Formats: sequence, structure tokens, C-alpha cells
Amino acid sequence: MKKIITILLGSLMFFSAANAGGMIGIKAGAGSLSGERTEDASHGVASKASGSVDSEYAAIFGEVEAGMISLGLEIVPLEAKIDTKDTTTTDSTATIENFKTVYALVPLGSTPVYAKVGYSHADISVKANYTTVTVNSASDTLEGPMLGIGVQFDSPLPFLDVLRLEGNYHKFDELKITTTNTTGTAQTTAKKGEAELMTLSLSLAKSF
Repeated sequence: MKKIITILLGSLMFFSAANAGGMIGIKAGAGSLSGERTEDASHGVASKASGSVDSEYAAIFGEVEAGMISLGLEIVPLEAKIDTKDTTTTDSTATIENFKTVYALVPLGSTPVYAKVGYSHADISVKANYTTVTVNSASDTLEGPMLGIGVQFDSPLPFLDVLRLEGNYHKFDELKITTTNTTGTAQTTAKKGEAELMTLSLSLAKSF
């Protein structure tokens, strides 16, 4: 899937060089990351559990016009850490960074409403919280499709042109982790899960 990201980024750079119209901007908002354990080898395939974490975030983005649509790249220049519960046999911390989304934005007629479709990708590193837990293997990417909808207005600020209110939904691919708990009798567990992210944001941008 990284090849797809590379191709889309290359397309964005090509259109940027061939088209003068576009914008750069910043956005801030809140997001809710939800996860569900879909398989647990130590408790049976049907064993499930879920959880969520809410957080504020900020991002920078750039867009170029390509006919009736705009092609964009959004980057979250922040790092997020998610801890599992202390009582789990896979007690660990996942660090998520380099979160980026390539997307196409389509205006809906003559209204201020627009739709977005894209693909997101982030790097994940997993570290055990205790010396008695060893991470044998874990997914190293968080990626999947994104759908969004928003409204765009003229900015009331004199040095910026565009104001947007936007909501996005990200559905990520399956995640896997295998760990060994060495307390007492060594126990190796393999788990799989799914995650989704919902965000609501405010953006300000400058056209060029």
C-alpha cells in the first residue's frame, strides 16, 4: 500500500507544477480513535473487547486544483501514544507518528458543501511496558480509506481566504500483535483487532 501512497504523492506534485491554483492551510480539531479486538488466541477466536481514546490534534495541508476537483495532502506533525490496560497480558504502548492522508475533494454543485475521499497512512511502533512482557511481532503501519464531508466559507480574517468546518471518518486495516508474558509460566498470545477514527475540525487556508 505504500506504493499507492507514493503514486498519489507523485500525482499531487505533478499537478502542483502544472496548475497554479491551490491553497495551503492549517487545521485543528478533536478526534476519537476506537478499537475492537476481533481475535484472541489465548481466549478463543470469539473473544472480543473494545475501547476508545479521545484527543485534540492539529494538521497542515496543501491542495492543488485539478479540473473540477482538488488533490490534497494532509500531515499531522504530532506523535500519539496509546497504552493498553495494566491488567492485560499484552500490556504495552503503541506510538503512532507520521500520520498523513492523500485525498480528492469534490465540491457538491454550487453549494458550500464538499465531499472528500482519500487514503491514510501512519507508522506504528509497539513497546512493552514491563520487562516481563516481550513483543514478538506487531503491525508497523496504520492505514486505510477515509471519507469526509465539510462546508467552506470565505475567511473573516484579512490574511486568509478560506474557512472550513469538516468531519472525517477513517477505517483502518486489521492490526496484529504477538507477545510473551514471562511471569511464571511463559505464555505467548496472539491478538488481532480493527480500528477507526472520527475527527471534527476547523481549517483556515490561504489560496494561491
